[in-house]
Order: sequence, then structure tokens, then C-alpha cells
Amino acid sequence: MAFFCIGTIALLTIFKRKSYNYIIWLLLFEYVFFVCGITVFYRKTGLIKTYFSPFWSYVSIFRDGNREILFETILNVVLFVPVGLFWGVLSSKWPKKWQWISTAIVGMTLSIAIEFLQYYFGKGCVETDDVIHNTLGCLIGFVLWKGCYRLFNRA
Repeated sequence: MAFFCIGTIALLTIFKRKSYNYIIWLLLFEYVFFVCGITVFYRKTGLIKTYFSPFWSYVSIFRDGNREILFETILNVVLFVPVGLFWGVLSSKWPKKWQWISTAIVGMTLSIAIEFLQYYFGKGCVETDDVIHNTLGCLIGFVLWKGCYRLFNRA
């Protein structure tokens, strides 16, 4: 947080009006470090679980009524919504097709990186469903940004 505050003050001082994109980049990087912290670095090291079967969590939720997995699924989606919001702002000058594709790629790449770090450090569960849910959350954040952008630009 201190890095973000110092960086924001420095950018506002140096670039004044041009610092908008720099602040969004700082926010994105700060949020990614936050997500890495809570999903990898602040977890206890233990037995690594791997689930490479896609959509196994839905079977557990609907067949077994597993509320813990439902809660984790919702959290995985919500966790990446800010990434989609930030990326929407950063890619706003690009053609629409590339905005959508790049948002999915960014969400998927960050999620795969986090899953790799969890596997490498032996923390948490490594699963394909997390990648799917995080990518979905990133796309939802992008849709929210698009909706807000259109709403405020009409006024």
C-alpha cells in the first residue's frame, strides 16, 4: 500500500493530467499483488490438491450440495472483477474485438500464474475451475466497466 501511495503522489506531481493511465496501471499491479498475497503467500504450506477436471466444482455443488465449494466459486469470480474493471479502462482505446480478447487473455494468464505459484509453493488447491471462474470474473468486471462507461458518456 505504501508503494501505491508514494507512486500515486509522485505521478500526480510529475505528470499532472497525464497520470490517469499510470494510476490505473498502479492500481492494477497493486491489486494483482494483493490477490497473490491472499491466494498464495499468506496461506499455510501443506498438501497440494490438484483438480484438472473442468467443472468438477459444479458437480460437487449441485449433486452433493457443497456450500463451501459454492462460496469458493463465488469468491473466485468476484476476486477478478476489479482486474476486468482496470483492464477495461486501460484497453478503452483499442478496437472492441481486441478489448474482449485481451480481457479474457489477461484474466486467464493471471489466474494460471496464480495456480502455478500455488503449486510451486505448495499452497492451496490447483484446479482448472479456478482459472475458468477467475476469467469469468475478469470478463464480468469488463462488462461492468463498459456499462458504466456508456451510462456516464450519455449524460
